[in-house]
Amino acid sequence: MAFKCKITEADVTTSLSSEELIKLGYRRVSNAYCLVARIDREDWLDVLALARGCSVADFYSKDGSGVSDRHRDYYCRVHSKDELTVHPSQIRQIPTW
Repeated sequence: MAFKCKITEADVTTSLSSEELIKLGYRRVSNAYCLVARIDREDWLDVLALARGCSVADFYSKDGSGVSDRHRDYYCRVHSKDELTVHPSQIRQIPTW
């Protein structure tokens, strides 16, 4: 199944391979714009808590498994400044959270 890509070759901002991007912590955030992002700061939970008006403790699961991946995904999609545009052939090789 083909997907609609809204970028051109000139929009690609990195020449790193998919494997290198995954090792650096990048995850897919947009299929259409071929964007990948990663958590860009140590205090990302504090930033997220301030933006949502809650406590950092609210992001931890009650079962002791830590911070849910959905919170990481939301931070990367909305707050991360560390975004790259990859080639359309690479975007499906990079996992989401």
